[in-house]
Amino acid sequence: MALSNRRAPDFERILAEGVRKAGWRVQRSRRWAEAAPDLIAEVEDRLYAFELKAASEGRRDRLIPLLSQAILQSQTIARRFLKPVVAVAVVAAEHVPAVVAEQILEFGRRHAPEAGVGVIDAGGFRRFAGHGLEVLNSKPVRRLRDPAAAPKRLPHLFSDLNQWMLKVLLGQSISESLISVPRGRFRNASQLAEAADVSLMSAFRFVSQLGNEGFLGEEAGAIRVVRVEELLERWVSANRRPAHEIPARWLIKRDVRQLYADIARHGTERCAASQRKVKSRGGRAAKANARCCIGLFAAADLLGCGFVRGVLPHLYLERFDEGLLRQLGLTAAGSDGHADIFVRVPAHREAVFRAAVMRDSLPVSDAIQVWLDVSVHPARGREQAAEIWRKALAPLLGTK
Repeated sequence: MALSNRRAPDFERILAEGVRKAGWRVQRSRRWAEAAPDLIAEVEDRLYAFELKAASEGRRDRLIPLLSQAILQSQTIARRFLKPVVAVAVVAAEHVPAVVAEQILEFGRRHAPEAGVGVIDAGGFRRFAGHGLEVLNSKPVRRLRDPAAAPKRLPHLFSDLNQWMLKVLLGQSISESLISVPRGRFRNASQLAEAADVSLMSAFRFVSQLGNEGFLGEEAGAIRVVRVEELLERWVSANRRPAHEIPARWLIKRDVRQLYADIARHGTERCAASQRKVKSRGGRAAKANARCCIGLFAAADLLGCGFVRGVLPHLYLERFDEGLLRQLGLTAAGSDGHADIFVRVPAHREAVFRAAVMRDSLPVSDAIQVWLDVSVHPARGREQAAEIWRKALAPLLGTK
């Protein structure tokens, strides 16, 4: 067991109860010569020898090494029986996310198909694969919340500025033509805060949370993101809430190229105004200087990663402004449902607009943002996301 002896019997009991519920006969094996399985089960004419390893956290990087050890030990033990025995390697933790469990099972299928593999946790979750073990599968037991217990509020890993700082860290492995982030190696939160133009406290909290959740590593003295694939999956889930889209149509019939030219002109005027430090009362930028950029499928086309055709363009606006729409030759569509373009006001403005890239003076959403947006879009979003992953994001994982 990877956990203390105090915890080991709990997981053995959980495993034994799950096996019994499937109608299998169970016996706790006697320890002899340091070569006995944690549990032996029999069903019909088949014997199963279970080797159980437990970790303090249900993370992939913690469970995979334990699974490898359990596979080797279970196979060694199974060979000592006088009759054929199925070796079963099981890993356990207090809580194991379903996505991690699937990664564990896939590892077992790929590297030890002759063995059975299982994942369990303290909440009743069980996932097994191979040799008829799937009958042991079970969803976690839903527990009633104690009404007297105050809800635990955790910092949101995917807040607006946190998403921007994630793009800064991940964007180091992505072409400058696909994402606009400050380039460099950041040794600590202070250097990240300076580069990302955020407060030191914001950067410190962000880096601390990345570390607490196991997503932060170090390479040659610089901080870097690890377990990127799992982090991106969580990022997509955090952005799964349906976006509010405002249909808009042309004031006068025109084509998308003319719209792009007007957006580019607006961006140029905004930059010029910022350089002149044109401010309204209260120190805020003038309303006419609202940021905008092309998003979703149209952005994918402009980034050279387009795959889906026939979807209306999307325009990100920092805030809904009818005056700006009119400047761009658009007006909010009526109730007839006709639209030439969709307008989005992003929930995470800094993450969207700070990382936008310029294509011939036209602001375009960065590759990570487009991947996040299209991943949950019903109009062939998965196919478009896969193309962006192949062309732009695969370097994050060192894959092709």
